[in-house]
Formats: sequence, C-alpha cells, structure tokens
Amino acid sequence: MKKPPIKPESIGKNVDPLRLQQESSSDSSDGGALEADSSPNKISEDVFKCLSNIFLRLSTTKNRTVESKAIPSLMLSNQETEIRDPYSMFSEFRKREIGPYKHLCSIEAGSIDFNRKTNALFLVHRLELLLSKLASVHLEGLTHQQKLAFWINIYNSCTMNAFLEQGIPETPEMVVALMQNATITVGGHLLNAIMTEHFVLRLPYHLKYTCLKVSRNEEMKACSIFGLEWSEPLITFALSCGSSSSPAVRVYTASQVENEMEGAKRDYLQAAIGISKENKFIVSKLLDWYLPDFAKDLEALLDQVCLQLPDELRNQTVRCLERKETKPLSQLVQVMPYNFSFRYLIHSPPRVW
Repeated sequence: MKKPPIKPESIGKNVDPLRLQQESSSDSSDGGALEADSSPNKISEDVFKCLSNIFLRLSTTKNRTVESKAIPSLMLSNQETEIRDPYSMFSEFRKREIGPYKHLCSIEAGSIDFNRKTNALFLVHRLELLLSKLASVHLEGLTHQQKLAFWINIYNSCTMNAFLEQGIPETPEMVVALMQNATITVGGHLLNAIMTEHFVLRLPYHLKYTCLKVSRNEEMKACSIFGLEWSEPLITFALSCGSSSSPAVRVYTASQVENEMEGAKRDYLQAAIGISKENKFIVSKLLDWYLPDFAKDLEALLDQVCLQLPDELRNQTVRCLERKETKPLSQLVQVMPYNFSFRYLIHSPPRVW
C-alpha cells in the first residue's frame, strides 16, 4: 500500500530523523501485514496495540513505569524501594507489595502532549488503515472466546481513540459525555463505548436488570447482532474507561482470553485491595458497583476476594474480617472512592507490525 507523501512543514523540529526512517521502513510493509491476517481478532489486537503505542509516543514522561508518589525514597529500606502505588493508597493505608502492576506503563494527563503527534505520524496512518478494515469486518461464526477477546479489545480501543480525538475531559460529567461520544464502526455498525460495554459485553445480567427500560432500537440491535451468549463477570477487570480507578489494559487473544482475564483479576485485586491504618478492609468502587456479578452479598464477595490475594495480604484481610463476630461487616469495610481523572496503565505493548 503506497504511503501518501508527508509535507516537510508538517513535521515538528523535534522529530528524530532516524526514527522517521525506521518507521517509514516498517510502514511500507503495512499493506502486506494487513492483508496477511484479516481475521477479526487479529484486527482488534492490532488496533489496540497501535493506539497504545501512539499514547506512549505522546507521553513526555521518560520513566513510564508506575512509581510510588507518597513515600520519599530516603525513608524506604532497600526492600521497600520496589513498592509502587497505582491507586494512591500509601497516603492513607499500609504499604504493601502490588505485584505485576509495578511494571506497567503509566500514562497520565500531565504527561500527555497532543502536539507530539508528529512523533507518531506513521502509527496514526496505520491506525486509519486498521479502522477502515474494522469497519468492514465480518463477525459471523466466531466462538464465544473469539467474541469475548474481540470486544474487550474493541471497547478499550474505542475509549482510547476518543481521548485521542476529543482530548482529556476535566470533570466526571465530561468523562460520561465522552463515553457516550466515543464511537467506533464495526462491521458497518456505529457503536459507542457505553453500548459496547452494556449491550454487547455485560449480557445477559445487565440487560435484564439495568438496561431494559432505557434501551433504544440501535442498542437492542447491537445486542442481537453482537452480544455474547452469556455474561462474563471477569470483564470488569479487563475494561478501562481511561480513569485512574480503572484496571490496567492489555491485548486479549481468543486462544488465551480466559487465562488472561483471570490474570487481570488477580493482578488488579493485589494492586487495588488493602487494609487501612484503622484496620478496615479496603474495597475498590468497581467491586462495589458490580458486586451482583460476583456474589450474592458483600460477605460472599469478600470471601472470594480473599482467596485471590497473595499470602501476606490474604492473612491480613482474614484477620481483619474475623472481627465480624463482634462488629457489623459494614464497620469493617471501606469502599475506595472512584477517581475519574485520566490515566492508562498499559502492559508494554508489542510492536504492531
């Protein structure tokens, strides 16, 4: 596929000529790569990889891994210097090891410079090609696992692309509006992020109990054409709306999607669960919102969460919850407020070609 010429004046002065030469060489083979594998899942994976790499190029932060912000390094022992704080818990809660989340790339509002798009011109060009293929993709005959991986990648790509096109919202109300305006065309159908989440991915539970009264024709059509055969509660740990309280994002593959979601759940719980100085069990707002997806009540949910935690944190939570014999459970649990400010935690994405 022939690459259109780039006007010299459109390239910023700070663009590395060697990088442009390397990207141009890679980009010249885009057409062959796109034709080599046009399966829906491969396209969805490449769209997400491309967007992730664009955001990494737009970031002005040199060290993009998640770092502790609340504990000065001089106050930490050698062992403690590895502690990270993705959900801002150190200022209020006990320190603890957060596992794989400390190795993620953190993209925040203060580190994004949209004027740096000249650093990703060829990625933006490739994204346009991939989105055009996605618009005409055929989804007939996909298995449940293929659908699941495909739509997780599509949702996360849809929200990422919305930030890229519309900028970063400054208030929770603007975040909600952006989710409604975040659209992507799949197989000739225009879908927004909210429709994709609730009418394609979170069926059948949320359609039956929360969406039926407000559903419209286009939403029901999306449900009938694309919706999963049964609900998958673990998608809660795979979807990100680009907020600071969202789980990390990564590529999901049809062959490993169930293992990948299990890993996403385990990693998120280790990073987002803690015990406060007042000896309360800290639960993320996501778990509070989607509690009916996981358990019949709060006590059953906490029992399940404890089983997913690493040994040290699990022992702490068990000791904390043992006091429910003398105190109401509501006094032992604290729900972490949801933080709508912009941030993506990204597993280092592989190259998109």
